[in-house]
Amino acid sequence: MLDTDKRLHFSLLRLQLVELIRKYFTTNDTSTLEHALEFAQNNLAPYTPLDTQFKHDLERAMALLIVPKESWSTPQQANQSNEFGVLAELVDPALRRKIAKDVNEAILQSQGEEREAKIRFLVRTRAWAEQLAREKRIDLPEKLSLGLDGDDHDQEQAGNGHSQDTEMAEGIEAQATRTE
Repeated sequence: MLDTDKRLHFSLLRLQLVELIRKYFTTNDTSTLEHALEFAQNNLAPYTPLDTQFKHDLERAMALLIVPKESWSTPQQANQSNEFGVLAELVDPALRRKIAKDVNEAILQSQGEEREAKIRFLVRTRAWAEQLAREKRIDLPEKLSLGLDGDDHDQEQAGNGHSQDTEMAEGIEAQATRTE
């Protein structure tokens, strides 16, 4: 899978390089620095002739070695506090989550599954519909229950949800048992 998706493979390797650089700054062990440089040379540098974006991304990751660790900050702080803000996204935990999401989607796609769970699509669609209704000034309750476990107190007020679904499911099971 990684052989066919060069961008994903590069992203994973770059993330590994960033972690090696972090380790160097926390241990100040020169062998860790040597390992990071060797890793970049052997694993990331071969990608640079394929796409200029790979070269740019590798240069940004390597810039972490010359920027003081104290200058690393979250992207929100980076815009306000220092000139190294463009590097902040490399050390932000959000990058890990994004790459993990990309890996999960690639695995699903390689198995012939949809890249995104249907429930995520449904939740986004619902949020969009609620926002559209509020923009058009349609009267909606402040909080709309999803009908999931944990929303029991809202379900009683809304008159729909899990409890009625359970009753209906039990009725269907009982009917199926009688027909057998």
